[in-house]
Amino acid sequence: MTTLYLTEPGTVIRYRNESLIVIKQEKSQVCRLAEVTLIVVLPGVQLTDVVIAQLFDKGIETIFLRKDGQFRGRLQGQFPTNPIVRMAQYRHLETTLGRGLAQKLVIGKVRNQRVLLQRRNRATKGQITELTEAIDLISAYSSQLSNISTPLDRDKLMGVEGVCARTYYQALRHCFPEPWNFSGRNRRPPLDPVNSLLSWGYGVLLARVFSASVQAGLDPYLGFLHATEPYRPNLVLDLMEEFRPVVVDHAVISLIQSDILGTEDFQSLPDEEGVWLGVMAKKLFLGELERRLRTPILYPAQNRRLALSQILLEQARSLGRSLVKSELDYEAFVIK
Repeated sequence: MTTLYLTEPGTVIRYRNESLIVIKQEKSQVCRLAEVTLIVVLPGVQLTDVVIAQLFDKGIETIFLRKDGQFRGRLQGQFPTNPIVRMAQYRHLETTLGRGLAQKLVIGKVRNQRVLLQRRNRATKGQITELTEAIDLISAYSSQLSNISTPLDRDKLMGVEGVCARTYYQALRHCFPEPWNFSGRNRRPPLDPVNSLLSWGYGVLLARVFSASVQAGLDPYLGFLHATEPYRPNLVLDLMEEFRPVVVDHAVISLIQSDILGTEDFQSLPDEEGVWLGVMAKKLFLGELERRLRTPILYPAQNRRLALSQILLEQARSLGRSLVKSELDYEAFVIK
């Protein structure tokens, strides 16, 4: 099945004979609706009313992102759901189980961040002090988070996650050549090419996790870690956490270290702040993200290798089962 990315301004989408006709710069491409499971739309793309009606009728999840990858909204028609899962989700929003699930999600994120830094540390033979210190600090916080018997409240948990994130992103600069000018995370808007890739990649990941959470019968808007912000897919942001380093950060590092993408593939617009991906950068990065999502990785929960895109769905289902059983048996997905 296919995820259709519509990223280029000026693109028009029409419908004919059970297919979407993607028209850009007087060239057209046909995509059969039966093969599409998710559509990701960026600004400047036009969907005709007939196309929108077909997406509603066929229940094809359609996610709209802002230019920097932030969630804008969704188009959702009929879709299968499981009221038992959603009722369990609502019951556990402000409970010890809910706090425990939030803590496990953060554990997964910080452990995966540590793994990426450890890989770079081994490649540089431990000669970069900042990398070693960042790994040690994140390891210390990871050990503290491992005590699930008394989960931290949301504010304390977000505080720990914030410290680990700042440490991680500052150390991550050692994964990129100096001309890329990456010194840490910034966004809204991203101010350098690496942050532009990260923001855009997280938007793509959000769309994929959104689709997985709906398939698993969960309410995408009510989360446990990101639980209080209105008009935001809080549960999707929760489930994304452990996959940010595994999918997006890994893809960004791989793409830049391969030397097939350069800083000249990004653009700064004269009338607005920020650095944005050019057309070629989008195509190359989407290709790298899709390769990463198709990569088979050992999934310990089932003791078999699955594509990362399937692991997203399996983790969403695992969270739903934990909620229904009222048991804290959810385990974050952590790479080795």
